[in-house]
Amino acid sequence: MTPVEIEAEIGAKRLRPEWSVLALDDDMIVGRAMWWSRDGQTPIALDVWDARCDHPEATTILNDLLTRGHALLADAGVDVPLQHTMRIPTTWRDDELIRRDVAVKTAAAAAGGLARSNERRQFQWDAGSSMPPEPHRLRFEPADDSTFVEMFARAAQGSLDVMTRRELAVTDPLTLARGEVDYYRSCPGDRDWWRVAYDLAGNVVGVAIPSATPTNRNVGYLAILPEHRGHGYVNDLLAYITHFHVREGALCITGTTDAVNTPMALAFNRAGYQCTETRIELEK
Repeated sequence: MTPVEIEAEIGAKRLRPEWSVLALDDDMIVGRAMWWSRDGQTPIALDVWDARCDHPEATTILNDLLTRGHALLADAGVDVPLQHTMRIPTTWRDDELIRRDVAVKTAAAAAGGLARSNERRQFQWDAGSSMPPEPHRLRFEPADDSTFVEMFARAAQGSLDVMTRRELAVTDPLTLARGEVDYYRSCPGDRDWWRVAYDLAGNVVGVAIPSATPTNRNVGYLAILPEHRGHGYVNDLLAYITHFHVREGALCITGTTDAVNTPMALAFNRAGYQCTETRIELEK
């Protein structure tokens, strides 16, 4: 994160001093760890975590920041460790310094309890970019939470999403779906934006959830039910969400997908989105 972004998050109380740790060397800041909260009440992620790469003890600094921070959060009743996302250039594998930095942080994260990693791609649509055609093969209707729970559970089967597959290894589809609905309800986007997609024969094809982050509009969630995959409906759902946000005046729309989810990445490209960064998510 840039200093301006960090200052804005502190001002919004999503980053707070009591959730932050600094590493000092002769009064010079050489490392920092800052945990983030969506609502300013309980931290849910390690947002800023870095050490000066030219410092001879960079690895030790990263480890000690986690140790100290986890102790402070645990004393406050927070279940640690919390996930961390590394944001790096899309060409990071071509840069030796970045590759080394990723390796150092991944090892330090594993030592601090964040042993699992998942590489993701961040996409962005900006005003003036090409627009996907309006979807005409589907109609989009609101529905109650129980319907969305059912749709999330059905869509989880055969999903390419890494987190979904990990969750299904330890829980059942309905439990996973309830957690997903709760998560998207907690996001800044409006619940009234959610839609179920039907084909012209009245069959449920999937779901489209336009959402938002604290800073911009977001694709949120879209999924095709297993029996309707392979017909290009992903383009229709993404087009619906994109046009929805643009009609609401959005100048920037973001979306993220796993690196292994090639069909979704291609859909973003077709819809006028550009890949802006790689994210490596580290979690327990």
